[in-house]
Amino acid sequence: MQNLTEEILKATKEALDDISSCSDIQSLRKISSVYKGKESKLYKILTEISKLQGDEKKFIGSCINESKEKIDNVLLQKEQELKISEYEKEESEYLDITLNKEDKKLGSTHPVTQMIQKIVDVFSLYGFSHVTDREIETDWFCFQALNMDVDHPAREMQDTFYIEENHILPRTHTSSVQIRTMIKAKPPIRIISAGRVYRNENQDARHSFMFYQYEGLIIDNNISIADLKSILTQALRKIFENDKIDLRLRHSYFPYTEPSFEIDATCMLCQGKGCKVCDFKGWLELLGAGMVHPQVLRNVKIDPKKYQGFAFGGGPERLIMIKNEINDTRLFYENDLRFLSQLKKL
Repeated sequence: MQNLTEEILKATKEALDDISSCSDIQSLRKISSVYKGKESKLYKILTEISKLQGDEKKFIGSCINESKEKIDNVLLQKEQELKISEYEKEESEYLDITLNKEDKKLGSTHPVTQMIQKIVDVFSLYGFSHVTDREIETDWFCFQALNMDVDHPAREMQDTFYIEENHILPRTHTSSVQIRTMIKAKPPIRIISAGRVYRNENQDARHSFMFYQYEGLIIDNNISIADLKSILTQALRKIFENDKIDLRLRHSYFPYTEPSFEIDATCMLCQGKGCKVCDFKGWLELLGAGMVHPQVLRNVKIDPKKYQGFAFGGGPERLIMIKNEINDTRLFYENDLRFLSQLKKL
């Protein structure tokens, strides 16, 4: 048995040495056939096992299997090394050093993503936490909890795509994130959310079936309209990097806020004097806002006699369009680098 063990070790060493010295794939395949075929030394030793007794036969068989496994592993590793070496050699042979060096253009974050990040960063300075949630919602979170019953006419303003029996739908606004947050968390609450929303609208210069929204919410004691205007004024001045911006609140209607407002800002281009961008009014409409409706607070088990709050929301595309004098929202989603590369850094 000792002689057979020595022969196995010797045959294994010869195989590993030959594999190690191999310099190309074809030679490696020849070596593989020599050491793994029926003419190999290990195979011949295997034929001698029948002459051995029980434990000796088992031991020698185990040694041969270990040897074959070791040879197989080294063959595979060597084959990978030779393939990489040949590939690198081919690459170097085809390299034309007379070619002009191509300028590699680095990619950048999409302008809408940049604006959302800037909005989140600015409002974080005022204690707002960034919150995200699901895009597929139930009718209750998207409408009913926001004071819009099944037959409420305000739903027509947010016509959408229903998935299943009018109960499941892609969210039409990120207000559903506010509802879920108010259910999970206790006041005081101060959050900013942003993300994709979907509406069944015709594609034109001002509308898209998919677009982005950002929304903010504060729920606390003694919150007033003065707090709303103060925070939005300071935040928008930072977003537009213009300390001369003022806001005005125009009365409006949203079923989930009362009172409700459209928020206009001083035109940044003409400083309120009137120009083509603001239709010579001196003001630009930016977002909607209002004090959270008491019924919405009751729907999420918050006492409206104890807590008040305000909410606001708008489109990041709108802010980019104003900053860059763009008149067609569809341009953001056509992935035309000629357009995207012209936008001012946000």
